[in-house]
Order: sequence, then C-alpha cells, then structure tokens
Amino acid sequence: MPKSPLKLMLCIPHQLVHFDGVNARPQVSLPLGILSMAAYLREQQWNGSIDIYDARMSARFSEMDTPQGRRTIFGDDEQEMAARIVASAPDVVGISNMFSAQFERALRTAEIVKEQLPNAIVVIGGPHASVFPMDVLAHPAIDYVVVGEGEERLHALLQCIEIGEHPQIQGVLGRPEDAGLLRKNPRVKISFIKSVDDLPLPAYDMVDVERYFELQANGFSPRTREWGKRAVTIITSRGCPHQCTFCSIQATMGYRWRPHSADYVRRHLNLLRERYAVDYLHFEDDNLTHDTARFDQLLDVLAEFSPSIPWDTPNGVRGDSWTLERVRRSKETGCQHLVVAIESAVQRVLDHVVRKRLDLSQVDDLMSYTDQVGLRLMAFYVVGLPGERLEEIDATFRYALTRYFRYGVWPGMNLAVALPGTELHEIAERDNLRDPSLPYAANQITTTAFCPADIEVRYRRFQRLKVMIFIWRTCTSWRDMSYNLKLVWGYKAVALRELGKLLR
Repeated sequence: MPKSPLKLMLCIPHQLVHFDGVNARPQVSLPLGILSMAAYLREQQWNGSIDIYDARMSARFSEMDTPQGRRTIFGDDEQEMAARIVASAPDVVGISNMFSAQFERALRTAEIVKEQLPNAIVVIGGPHASVFPMDVLAHPAIDYVVVGEGEERLHALLQCIEIGEHPQIQGVLGRPEDAGLLRKNPRVKISFIKSVDDLPLPAYDMVDVERYFELQANGFSPRTREWGKRAVTIITSRGCPHQCTFCSIQATMGYRWRPHSADYVRRHLNLLRERYAVDYLHFEDDNLTHDTARFDQLLDVLAEFSPSIPWDTPNGVRGDSWTLERVRRSKETGCQHLVVAIESAVQRVLDHVVRKRLDLSQVDDLMSYTDQVGLRLMAFYVVGLPGERLEEIDATFRYALTRYFRYGVWPGMNLAVALPGTELHEIAERDNLRDPSLPYAANQITTTAFCPADIEVRYRRFQRLKVMIFIWRTCTSWRDMSYNLKLVWGYKAVALRELGKLLR
C-alpha cells in the first residue's frame, strides 16, 4: 500500500523581547527564506503538503518563566504553539532561526514538537545552526540540521525521508559522521547554489501578506524608519567576497557574489507591484553595488515603473561604488535614502582591523554627491573592535559627527558584537576578550587598549552631540526641518525613549 504524502510545516517561532537584561524590539517581516524554500518545493513538484506557521502573527505579548529566567514573548505562547502544531499534524517540521539571541526559542519550539508529536521529524536551519551544526544536532529534539541555503537541501532531505534513506548530502546533518561531508573551511562549510536565477520567486501566496503589511505599518517593521504601508524586503544577490571581521554572512551565503539578472528582478518587482500593490522596497543585499554595471541595470529596471516605487538600502552599500550620475539616477528612480557602510574613520583600522577594502577618500565623494543631489544618506560605523586604539575610536566618533554636521549624513554608530560565525567571535574566544556566559550583546569586549566602560562614556557623549546637531540642522535647514519633524512625529515613542536615555 503506498504511503500518504508527507505533511511539512515550516515554522517561525515567537520572539524573545525582554530577557537577561536585554530589551529587543519585536520585528515582523515576510519570511523570505521560508517562502523561497516553499516555492522551490512547489516548482520541483514535491508531492507533499506545505503549511507555513509564523508564531509572531498574533502580535501578543506574554510573560513566562523558563529555565533561563523570566521572559517576555512576542507572538503565540507555548500552549498556542502546541495547539497549532497538533492541529496541522505534520510529519516534518522545519524551524527557521535567524538570530543567535533567539535560538533558545527555536530549540524550545523543537521540544514542543517532540512533546506533542514524538514521531515528527524536526529540521532546523539558519545562521546559528549553520555556524554550530554539531552542537545543534546534539540537542535531543533535533533530527536534522540544514547548513547554508535551504532550497535544494530541504528538497533532497524530504526525498530521502520519503523513501526511508539516511541522506548523504553536504550541508544536511542527521548524525555525527555527516560532519565528514562538510568542507574544512571553518566559516564556509558547504557549497552554494551557482545560478540563483534558477530559483523561483518567493511563494508570497502561501502566507497572509496583508497581515504582514498590517503589522509592519503598525510599529512592528524591522526598520526603525518605515515609511511604506506595504513595504517588502527584496534580495537581488547572495554572498559577499569581502571578509569584514564582524560579519557572518559567509556561513549562510558564501564568499562568491551571485546576482540575479535584471530580467529576474523585473519579474519579481512586477509581481510585487501588480499582485500585492507594494509601495516601498528595501534592498537587503549584502553587497548590492559590488558590480556597478549590474547595479546600473537595476536602476534601468526601476526606471521602468511609473509612478516609481520608493526604495532604500537598509543593509548598507559600499562607499566606493558611486559617481554623481549614479547618485542622481538613484534618486530619480525612487531612492529615498542610501545607507553606506563605512565602519571606521581610520584607514589603518579599515585595512588591518576590520579588513574592509575601502578607500575613505571615496566615501567623502559619495557624501558630497548625495548632498548636491538632495538624497539622504545614513552611515554605519562600528567601534570597540580588538586592535583598535582609543584615539582611533575617538577619531571615528568625531568623523561621524562632523559628516553629520557638514553633509547631513545620519550616523548609525554600532558597538561591536562578537557574533557566532564571525572572525571577531573567534578572536574574542581565543584571546578571552569577553565573558562567554553572557548573552551576545554590544560592547562586551575588553582589550589592553579599552574596556566597555571606556566605550560607553564616549558613546553617551556622542549621542548627546548627535542630538544637538539634529536640533541645529532642524532649525537651520528647511529640508531637514520637514524631514525631522515628520520623523519625530511618526516615531514619538522612540524619540521619547532616546531622549530619556540621554537625560539619565
């Protein structure tokens, strides 16, 4: 007698928002990774059924006691998750986890599955599992770990489960000896999809897109400045050839930059505009402007839309990819603001500490171009890295403030976090630079040159001066006044919270 088709549940767990002294803002956006895997399974005509369960969709807050302490949860509580899983009665549950800080909830979701459905097979993927696959596999509630991109690997795994065979697939681990299939590179353990154009467009039709738009428009967007009512994140390339010490993208996407073609992006944008009336695009590529000719082709595609679709680059672009004409065309095609990843104002730190191949003189050119064109620019910086000196950290704070004062470049100052999968994490562990018992958070690194208290006092002074420049520019520039008043009015709670921090 033939077996019934498998029932697959793809699950996004609820979120921790208050834990171990950390206050995390609840965030909701369309789960692109899961939607891409679901679309691939459908295109391959996999004969099982797919149920996508996003436990964040209820948008409820609840308190709970866990072995790790008191927690505040955003989304369905554990009883509601258990009931939803039982109602679906899946044979296989795939759990997606994007952030190490949320990983305990992913593991707890796996435990709930096993408690309710002991015979269900639990598969987990995402950045944390990709960095520590053997540690994750050792958890009794986990049957398989998928490392890196999941489209092809999940499909192959499901085929093996259907015929009762153990998979022999690089990047799919079900027992310790499967680690022998991985590459020896400590940060890039697997191979990657060569032609990303071969992948189907995400399966937006398999989720309640309107509910995502509703939550994003009501304060739960991942972006602190969300101007769209129907905004969507889009990724037009995968991978990054650079090796910044604080970045972990290579573990899941690799070093090789793999772009979608302009035609593929055109099809994607047409789908989003025509079927879902999307009114804002966030290009979240890790290296959107790596190939400037290809970026110009994307601008050509965006120019085809009338009216234009507003867009931005919240993940940051390189500062050395720009001409005045390219900035002008970006604005003409709908760009609302660019984010440039500068990291440090000291060339030595960029070259030898961050290891980012970037000429700082070209960044000033970009700032001048955006100022001339009237396109808003934000800059990412990071301080507190092993190898930095205090005077170099001070120089980055000064640079960020002077460029804000001179060009209106909003400074996004980050304090270093030694995230798993990064070279920074390896350095911090090797040299005992942070307390490993602490949850991963900003400003935990101590070196012979500085300690967290040194960084904190400078950061607080920087924040006060930034607010003063904000007020000055609001009072002296009509363009800044209009934008800043809109910003404060739209994010009153955030503005009050930040003001309270400065007054403490």
